[in-house]
Amino acid sequence: MSVWLVYALLFSLIGQTEQDGHPVPIEEVKMYTEETYCASSDCGAWVLKVTWRDKFAENNESEKVSYDIEVLHTQQMKTVHFETIHVMPNKTSYYHWRWTSPIPLQCTSHSVRLRRHNEHNIGEWTPLYTHKGQDLNAATTTVYPHDQVFAVGSNITFCCIVETDKRPLSEFLIRISNRTYITKPVPFEEPSTPNIHCDVEGNPSGSTIFIGYPPDDQNLTCITRNLTSLECIWEKGRNTYLTLNRKTTYTLDGRVCEYRKCVIHELKKQVTNWTLIAKNPLGVKTLTDTADPTHRVLLRAPSKISHDAYARNVTLRWSWNEESYALFPMICQVKLNGNIYNKTFNGMGLTSAVLINLQPFATYTAQVQCGSYEHFYEWGDWSEITEFSTKEDIPEAVDVWIHYSEQTTSVLWKPLTQQQSHGIITGYEISIGKIKKDLKTQLCYNITSGNEKSDRIITVSAKNSAGPSPPSTIIIPSYPDSEVDISRINGKNGGFEMSWEEYPYSTCGYVVEWFPTYKKTQCAVAWEKIPKCDSGACNTWNRSGIFEEGVRYTVSVYACTDDSPKLLKRSEGYAIEKQPGKVVNLKGENKGRNVELSWDEVPLEQQNGFIQHYEVIILLSGSETIFDPVTTEEPKVNLKLDPGSYTFRVRACTSEGGGDYATHKMNVEKSSDQIIAATVVGCSAATLIFIIISVLCYRKRKWLKKLLYPDIPEPKLAGKWITKGFYCTQMTEGYMKCEIQEVHSLEHPAISGSLRVLDLISSNPKVVPAQHFYQNISESPADVSYCPVQKLTSIIENPSYNMTIPEPVGVAQISDLTLEMQDSYLPAPNFVQNNFVVKGSDGYKPQSASATNA
Repeated sequence: MSVWLVYALLFSLIGQTEQDGHPVPIEEVKMYTEETYCASSDCGAWVLKVTWRDKFAENNESEKVSYDIEVLHTQQMKTVHFETIHVMPNKTSYYHWRWTSPIPLQCTSHSVRLRRHNEHNIGEWTPLYTHKGQDLNAATTTVYPHDQVFAVGSNITFCCIVETDKRPLSEFLIRISNRTYITKPVPFEEPSTPNIHCDVEGNPSGSTIFIGYPPDDQNLTCITRNLTSLECIWEKGRNTYLTLNRKTTYTLDGRVCEYRKCVIHELKKQVTNWTLIAKNPLGVKTLTDTADPTHRVLLRAPSKISHDAYARNVTLRWSWNEESYALFPMICQVKLNGNIYNKTFNGMGLTSAVLINLQPFATYTAQVQCGSYEHFYEWGDWSEITEFSTKEDIPEAVDVWIHYSEQTTSVLWKPLTQQQSHGIITGYEISIGKIKKDLKTQLCYNITSGNEKSDRIITVSAKNSAGPSPPSTIIIPSYPDSEVDISRINGKNGGFEMSWEEYPYSTCGYVVEWFPTYKKTQCAVAWEKIPKCDSGACNTWNRSGIFEEGVRYTVSVYACTDDSPKLLKRSEGYAIEKQPGKVVNLKGENKGRNVELSWDEVPLEQQNGFIQHYEVIILLSGSETIFDPVTTEEPKVNLKLDPGSYTFRVRACTSEGGGDYATHKMNVEKSSDQIIAATVVGCSAATLIFIIISVLCYRKRKWLKKLLYPDIPEPKLAGKWITKGFYCTQMTEGYMKCEIQEVHSLEHPAISGSLRVLDLISSNPKVVPAQHFYQNISESPADVSYCPVQKLTSIIENPSYNMTIPEPVGVAQISDLTLEMQDSYLPAPNFVQNNFVVKGSDGYKPQSASATNA
């Protein structure tokens, strides 16, 4: 602290020495701060003002005088601002300079000095003029600024003055004096009320500031409402976000005003200027307006409104709370059921209005507002709403029509709407010639057709408490015209579109009639009358949204004439098609491999659209075979199928898709005719093939015999032979006649025992067939014996083709029989055991040797 004081003293002595040598022309220097709006007296000053005089300045100088101004932080003697200004010389008046500090001036002491200079000379600095800061005498930790208002978008630097030898613990990091620390500039981009804290050990402190906007009010307008005083109003602009003692204040020509409204009780009937000043801590907004108050009359609302209602008109009455309105020319309008009535009313001090052409038996609401008639400015305030009801009147004429159905003719009429009935309908009156009948609520009446020789005139009237409606007349012809072809009509956009040729005898337009074709209910007929006109558009009719889905309608067009209606066209169709119902009575008939499926059409009430085709699906039980769906336009189909068990599914289809399937199962079998035909064809084919083969075999018999049974040469014996054979023949008595022959060569004598035949007779008797048994027969039989033959068995011991045959019962023993055979000449018997040869009646056949025990 002492060091800083020494530096300040030396600087002052140096400046004084310079002044002694070179007098300073600047004198009467004053320094002070500009007041800042805040709730307390010491919340933070930001603006430093300096004034001075120049005793050397001459008023007649043409060139400007320049001054250098320097601002320093006193303790650190650090320059924080340097500026040069140029002003015209003025010897008698003061010069003024204003500087805004980036930190509150209370944060630390600020010193200012000045000097004068020109192009040739630079003057001496004035002594330092100091504004003392609160860091010299603050007893506790203090934060600046506090309780101040700043504009949105400001960058604010806060300072914290702490006790000696202490430092803040928060964001106050920059030291500018022994006890003062500041923050970096803090931006505030939104309206808010932030709290800034300076945390010092043992003595924390903080401050609150307010961020908002300056006033932004607009459109000052001054009017008169009672012709004696003036009211000025304006629109609020952007919200300032400042409240309490920081909110915006208003004054109008020096008068303090409330927000958005200021009243001046003196009215000048001439063009007048008005000035509104809106002010808050961040700025001032000035608004002005100029006008003649008598041209800006905004009348107050009428009061005590009442009414006198009748069937088709009402009289509204009201009064005024302002006596000055009695002689004021005004114009008024009425809001009826929320809509402006199509007529205005004017007069001097107007207090009533008559509304005409109202709907009988209807409820209305009404309001009244008025304005200046001579100098209309704006409509005044609306009165309170009044409600009234008009009285009943006779109904309007009913819309009547006729409908022919088989032997019955129906007279129909539409119910009247609330606007048409003009009251509560109590009944209807129908006249048929001289006969009158009263009906209560029904809307149709059936007339039985007889043998009338002339047309009948029928009238219908509706009645309420005010009386009957004008009669509606229609003529029923003696011979109804219904001979037209019925065509198909397709729906379009949920409705029907009909067109027809113009009928030259139509006098009152045309009538389009429609009703459900298959739902024949009484009075279920609708119609629409089309007035006659010259354009072609009158010959077309298009309606949608009033028809049911899946219902077939009959639509007819009649020409309206002076006589009975003339039928021009009739069509049937669906406005909106749906999926049809299920086909019924599905059955199948097996006709051989052909199956005929048939079914009844979907009932007309369930068709829901025009049937375009039927879809048939075939499923084979126990198979994965997939058949392509079959479509047909007829309610039957012929299918050619293989035998098996099938499931058939059939459904009807409209433009909206198929309906539910009807299912039928059946077995497909071959018929007896098919079986007989197949047998005959097979047998015929086999017979034909057999005949062809037989003919071919007969023609090629020699070739076949040669191929299958070639000629075999007879066996030849080598050398000279003496043969002895065994020969048997079956007799009729059950015995066999046998002979024994010997065959042996002269070169190879017979060897005894070389051939033996054993067990010629077994225990099981069996008659041997009548065959001849030979063993190398070459001579006629010599000995013949007879023996009962049962079973012949041979056991051969043949190391070298020698056979020994034991003698059977009743047969001589065969011995010393030697048989030598050549392999190439072995005989082929019917029964063979080794080289034992059996010769049948067919002669010799070659046979390979094989040994078998029978």
